[in-house]
Amino acid sequence: MNLFSNPEILRNARIQLRPRKLLIAGVICATISIVVGYVFFKGNVSVNGLPVSDRGDLLLHTILWIQAAVLVIGGGIACIHAIQREKDQNTFDFQRLTRLSPLELTLGKLFGAPLMVFFVFLCFLPAAIFGAAAGDASASIVLVAYVLLILGAIVYNSFALVMSLFLRRGTVTWAILFFLVFVGYSSSSNVFLAAYVALGSISPFVAIDLVKQNSWSLASETISIGGRTFHPPNPFHDVFFGAPVHHALVLFILYVTILAWLIPAVARNIKRDPTNYELYTPGQALGFLCYLNFILFAFFVWRTPQMSGPFVARPQSFTPLDIQSLLLSTNILLFFIFGFVLLRNRNQIRRYLHGGDPAPTARLETWPAPYLFLGALIVGVAMILIIQWQRDPSLEWSLAVAGFRLVYFAFWLICDFLFLQWMNLRRSAHPLLMGVLFLGVYYACAIIVVGALHLGSNPFTAIFLPTPLFGLNTAAWSAHQAVLIGALIAQIAAGIVFMLFQRRALAELRPRPSSISASAQPSGVAS
Repeated sequence: MNLFSNPEILRNARIQLRPRKLLIAGVICATISIVVGYVFFKGNVSVNGLPVSDRGDLLLHTILWIQAAVLVIGGGIACIHAIQREKDQNTFDFQRLTRLSPLELTLGKLFGAPLMVFFVFLCFLPAAIFGAAAGDASASIVLVAYVLLILGAIVYNSFALVMSLFLRRGTVTWAILFFLVFVGYSSSSNVFLAAYVALGSISPFVAIDLVKQNSWSLASETISIGGRTFHPPNPFHDVFFGAPVHHALVLFILYVTILAWLIPAVARNIKRDPTNYELYTPGQALGFLCYLNFILFAFFVWRTPQMSGPFVARPQSFTPLDIQSLLLSTNILLFFIFGFVLLRNRNQIRRYLHGGDPAPTARLETWPAPYLFLGALIVGVAMILIIQWQRDPSLEWSLAVAGFRLVYFAFWLICDFLFLQWMNLRRSAHPLLMGVLFLGVYYACAIIVVGALHLGSNPFTAIFLPTPLFGLNTAAWSAHQAVLIGALIAQIAAGIVFMLFQRRALAELRPRPSSISASAQPSGVAS
């Protein structure tokens, strides 16, 4: 499969890379490069008096920042429009009928839509090379920085392409705003996250910080302020299950593996009818959930040291039970994404039921409970085993409390998603949206009532909200064990009720015996 002969890329090249457009873009980029270079090397502003090497570094950092913005933001916006614009112009159906394979069409969209963006990136490259040469930058560091920048931009563009595939008419502007917020948030430093996860930024803009490094050493630099010496942590020092590793290597592996999840997600849907889109199969979604948790567990700070200093933002030591609470809280978002991927609409369920396969009946009545329980079991058991391995023996820990939390967490998720699946099978304009709205109203009202009555840690609150679960310790478990088990039974009972509702909704979608016999009857035989 040759990208340069991909018809979709060639079509975008004929549209975007016209000589007049290329000339205008080249002149603009050259003008910006010359002006920026003149300011840093000949201007008498704040850089006056700096050595040539420092001025070269400033030029390299500035040009690299412009290139990163062009590739990530410009390429992402181009990919958001890549599929949605074809749908708006009613030309996407023709592309779905072409002889291109789904993967070829996906790669054609991914690398064809931002062709002009890539050209602008190349136009700034001479200025960056000049700055690197003038600043005596390490050739290997600059090369790796550009590899990470390009690969990271492709990852962000792939995410934008996934958004474009699932967008509806009139939502492009909101999608672009969401993408910009996502880029800004992922590029900013999160002090809370850095305190618990020994993993640097995953943004392609990290390439700008990488070229500021003088070597590949992971040792901390020494900084003197007011006569005092500090050793701020190296931003490229990651910890993988306790072993130090350079963030550049981690980022390269993360980018490659994330691409392995994003590109197939587009390829498996791009030639389907939009009503039959499925981001992942249930097995793939479960694998993606385990992949995200593996990253979280691998770089999590299982034993947080008591550290102090102006450059260190780390919490005080916490118990293994606190670690499990934190990881379960983080997994709420991951499992809700997982659950929404598993949900099925009326058209998908009707297609399964009319397929003539009697096997899925029992599975559909409990959908998506089996996969949610399996996911919670795999992630929760792995979490408990790693805590058991990494924990400080002197701190509070209880396998009974950890196991109860896991079981309650699983059935709480199952109850919510059985409700959402039932709502998604109802006959209305936006059934899933209404289900999410009802669920949000319930939790908002419950949180307000519990907060007003100061019942957040009361064990009876676990019947309605999972909040007492995250502060549960061995003393509370021993004192209120019966109440907590009763709350678990209440969650299971609610899930059974929604399962029965779902069975009634499925009964309306099942084919009638008369329609089955009519479809099985030969066409030449009169009824």
